[in-house]
Parts: sequence; C-alpha cells; structure tokens
Amino acid sequence: MMLMLTQTLGWGTSISLIGVLAAHIRADLDLSSAAVFGGTTVMFLTGAFLAPIAGRLADRVGGLRVLCYGTPVLAAALLVLSTASGPNAYYAAWVLFGFGMHFGLGTATYNGIAQVAGKSAYRAIGLLTLATGMCSTIFWPLSEALLGLMDWRQLCLLYAAATMVIAWPIHIWLAKRHNPSREHATQDESRASPAHVSPELAGRAFALLMIMQVLTAALTTGMAILAIDIFVALGTSRAEAVFAGSLIGLAYLVSRGGDTLLGSRLPRIRLARFVHAALPLSLLPLLVCAVLALPVPGWLAAVAAVCYGLPAGLLGILRPVLPYHIFGSFNYGLRLGRLGRPTDLANAVVPAAFAWGMSRSAEAVLWFGFGMAAIAFVALMMLSRMISQGKAHRHYNSTA
Repeated sequence: MMLMLTQTLGWGTSISLIGVLAAHIRADLDLSSAAVFGGTTVMFLTGAFLAPIAGRLADRVGGLRVLCYGTPVLAAALLVLSTASGPNAYYAAWVLFGFGMHFGLGTATYNGIAQVAGKSAYRAIGLLTLATGMCSTIFWPLSEALLGLMDWRQLCLLYAAATMVIAWPIHIWLAKRHNPSREHATQDESRASPAHVSPELAGRAFALLMIMQVLTAALTTGMAILAIDIFVALGTSRAEAVFAGSLIGLAYLVSRGGDTLLGSRLPRIRLARFVHAALPLSLLPLLVCAVLALPVPGWLAAVAAVCYGLPAGLLGILRPVLPYHIFGSFNYGLRLGRLGRPTDLANAVVPAAFAWGMSRSAEAVLWFGFGMAAIAFVALMMLSRMISQGKAHRHYNSTA
C-alpha cells in the first residue's frame, strides 16, 4: 500500500507532469513544443544507459534500498526544473528524471516487491500497476488546480518537497523493515520463484521476450501520444476523438483492476497470449476504414479505443511479471534492467517516428502499429513453446 502511494506520487510528478506544464514551460523558457517534449527523449535515453546498472544494484543490495538512493534524485530533478532559465538546465532536469526512473521508480520497485513478496509478487505487482496507472488521472487535475494558486516553478518545488517529506521516509522505513540480503532474496527456495524455461534455452527466450516488450512498448507509447490525431485524421470529429482517446486510459484501469480483483488466477503466459492476440486485432477496424477511405464515426472510434485499451492496459502488468515468471527470481533486477535499455531507447525515438508517419497518413501509422503488434504475437508464440509445461527449474546463474 505504501509503495502504491510513493510510486503514484513519483510517476505523477515526473513524466506525467509534462502534460500539464508543457504550455507554461514553453512560454516561460521560449522553447518550441518539440524542444519541451524533447525532455522526455532525454529522460528515456538516460534511462536506457542506467537501467542495467539499477537492476544489477537492486539484485545486490535490495530494490527497496535502491529506492532510497533514487528518491532524492527525483526531488533534485524537480528542483533543477523549477530553477531552469534555458534549455541547458531544462534538459539537465530530465537527465536526473532518467536516473530516477529506474533507481527511484520502476526497476528498483519491481525488484523490491519480488524480493519481499516472493511467490506472491504477481498480485503485488498488479496492485502497483493499477495504482500507478491512475497517476495522470490524479495529478493532472490536481496540478491544474494548484496552478491556479501558484506558478509552475512553485508547483515543482512543492512536488520536490512532497517527494522528500512523503516518499523518501517511507522508502527508508520499508528498506529497514525489509532488508533482504541478495542470497536470501533470490535463492531461498521457500520464498523464491523458480524458472519455467530450461537453462539451455534461456538466451533465446530472453531475446524473444525483449522483442515482444520493445515492440509493444513502442506501440503503446506512440498510441498514447497520437491516438486523438489518428481518430481525427480518419474522419472523427475533434470532440468525439478526445472522448474516444479518454476511454483508452479508462480501459487500462478496467483491465488491470479486473486482473487484480480476480487474484491473477489466469496463468501469466496464457494471459500474455490473449493480450498479444487481441492487440493487433483491436487495430483492424480502424485499418479497414483507412484502407477503404471510410470516415470513422464517433461510436466506432470509442469502440476501437476500448478494444485497444483493454489488452494494452494488461501489458503494464505483464512487462514486469513475465521475466519473473519465465526466468524466476534469480537475477530478476538485472533482467529488468537489460529489458529496460532497448525499451527506453524505443520510447525515446517512437514519438518522432510516429509523428513522421502521421505526416504521410494515419493509415501508414496504423499499418506500422499492426505490424509491430503482429510480430510481438509471433515472438510470444515462439517463446511459449520454450516454456516448460508444468515443470519448474531450479535457479541457475545466468544473466540471459
């Protein structure tokens, strides 16, 4: 419960914050929109470099302890952002956000949960992704309301103080209360999760998992940015497109909440098959309309948004869970970090790639997205054949 609070605060006051502050920063620093949103590219590039380091450190000293290192960096990023007077300081703040993304948020957090919860980590991770999925829902209106009382720089200072006063003490307390050594956290057979792929297939299995996660992360990032523009380009009115786009986030919460309420009873690899099969199918109605040059009415845009959002929301649970299920808890943090590097690189370049595609046509973007989702599904089916059926393997010392 406490990690749900600190992680929602962390995500809501970092990458999600740019959605509210972009116009204010653009006017104050005299930057273009591309330059302002380029901060997130800097963050992902920094995160790509640091992700394996954060994962390896979390394996060695414990994910909860790493959170104690990363949380002050997130506060420092907000402090630097609040004092920025030009692009240099502005991008420096996003470098710090890139550090905090893995040391103070995702990688360290998931590793800490796995070390503490052991075989119960699936449900704990599901609850966490459900909470963090609401960060924009909570912090966008909250930030808008606070901007009526203060300027954007003061808001950053307020969030920096909240990070140090709320999140940091909680992380310190949790790290002291749950201080698993590396050996206890990853090798205690009574608590640890076994691997479900044989050691000789681990390398190929990891490569397939990386392909899946990079492609689906690129797709969901691109759709999060351009969904409304795609609907408008296909003939949906602006108001209806905005409404349909808002349903994607709601569908995220519904699918994650449903999985959490069901107690994650469906085996994770079976859930992954359903999600990766549904993802490309959800784009077909829009593709058909684009190919036939038929305008997309508002009701169809809404249906397509929900059909896409339901499986896409479950990807947020599967990304940290699948490495844990397939390879077990040994070197879990390192694997998360190694998966985080190409994923962050994809997230850094995909906005520009999708924007370039939109300059040609919405149909081109949809074909691109459909192709990525289809390749990810094929990779998953190949991976499924490698996973042991009803057989768990002992932990093995592999970084694959």
